[in-house]
Amino acid sequence: MSKVVVIGVDGADYALTRALMEEGRLPRLSAMGGSGGFAPLESTIPPQTAPAWTSLTTGVNPGKHGIYYFYNFSTSPLSIVNATNSATPRIWDIVGASGGRSVVVNVPVTYPASSISGVMVSGIPPWYLDERSVYPRSLVARLKEKGYEIDAPMGKSMERRPEGLVTRLTETEERRVDLFLDLLGEEDWSFGMVVMTTLDRMQHHLMGVGEREDDAVKRGYEEVDALVGRIMDKLGPDPYYIVASDHGFNPRPVAFYPNSWLRRRGLLRTKSSFSNRVVLAAHSFLDGRFLWAPKVITRRFQGANTTVRTVDAVDLERSRAFVPGTDGVLVVKSEEDAKEVAAGLSMLEDGPGKTVCKVLPRDQVYRGERLTSAPELLLVPRDDVNIRTDPFSKDVVTTEGAFPKANHGRTGIFFAAGSGIRGMRGLDLTVEDVAPTALRLLGIRPPEYMDGRAALEVSGTPGETLMTQRLPGQPSVERFGFTESEEKQILERLERLGYR
Repeated sequence: MSKVVVIGVDGADYALTRALMEEGRLPRLSAMGGSGGFAPLESTIPPQTAPAWTSLTTGVNPGKHGIYYFYNFSTSPLSIVNATNSATPRIWDIVGASGGRSVVVNVPVTYPASSISGVMVSGIPPWYLDERSVYPRSLVARLKEKGYEIDAPMGKSMERRPEGLVTRLTETEERRVDLFLDLLGEEDWSFGMVVMTTLDRMQHHLMGVGEREDDAVKRGYEEVDALVGRIMDKLGPDPYYIVASDHGFNPRPVAFYPNSWLRRRGLLRTKSSFSNRVVLAAHSFLDGRFLWAPKVITRRFQGANTTVRTVDAVDLERSRAFVPGTDGVLVVKSEEDAKEVAAGLSMLEDGPGKTVCKVLPRDQVYRGERLTSAPELLLVPRDDVNIRTDPFSKDVVTTEGAFPKANHGRTGIFFAAGSGIRGMRGLDLTVEDVAPTALRLLGIRPPEYMDGRAALEVSGTPGETLMTQRLPGQPSVERFGFTESEEKQILERLERLGYR
């Protein structure tokens, strides 16, 4: 079996990456593109962390793996997703069934960590570290001793001190890469994967704000490029390398408040606006005022603990429709309401001929046995439109006010490098193509159920092998659910990242 390393770069945008490469600012990625290949990689709909990374590592669309957002929409009330909500094998499950070992670090929606053939350190959610975060379980003591962080502290301070936050994010990323390389050095591995989150975190808060902030974002891309180089220098030329992102990132100066639109039509019911406004004001005042303090303090207070979450502001039981997050998921409780919402929002304009969003039914976007657990409608905003969830906004569409000026886009990046790679299959790559591509490079035949197809033509690789044992139908952990307290912590952190 060959060796393959997948370096995930959360939120790396194709257009911005290409521009920085042309300016000579990303030498390691430019070298990869020259020797192997570089192409746009289309994300899921919506282009969101949880479904996109799950599709990237399973090779199937969300209608098969069942992860559509950070929330599980098939439960009442909504619950936070975790690894046991998907029964579809990941790349490392297939590698293990074929006799290989894997090292997996910080891939989203892998908590609780499964008993893989190898080593795993799970990614978000949640943001805290415990024995369920790792496999083997004994690894948690080592991580805590080294001060390993799931993420650096986040908040409005990114807008106030962008260079300082880039430095803080980079420090966290460097420790993650060091851990990944250390674990690879201790294992007889065939497959390795690490996900870096710096770009997503900084772009949520910095992109589109101003020249100083945009310069900090570009510096973040340079730092990530250097870390890709560190991994490749350490591991040498023998492995095949894939660098891929779950989605892109675009400036979006127009705010769209679909929950406000739904409230005005009586489809969404809210809780007390006064109390939520007071809490939001407190959060805005406190957030980001502790960056100068030691990390032991900023871990607790950065971003504050007072946020207004959509699930708190909206009466979910009495509402007939609501948008729980910022990437385009729309929950509707009846077929009749779905038709009304789709028709109304599809005609919404903020200028002559300027449609704010498309509204797609779930069966037009997804396919598979988990389709019935999908949200009923998906919003696809115009390229300059940023979906916000505040139900109390006085405007439905506006360029005024303090809101993040960027959000996820559909087009991420795909790089590949290694001996024998002859070229790309084409330029129409999707996140579903990454898993079968990695398996083909390993010499493993991708399973027939995968929606994606291998993206590379490779010469000189070992012949494809069948898996030596039956694939597991479910990750090797019992069905898991977060406690109410744990869900509260996770929701607070999602708010700080910009998912509100």
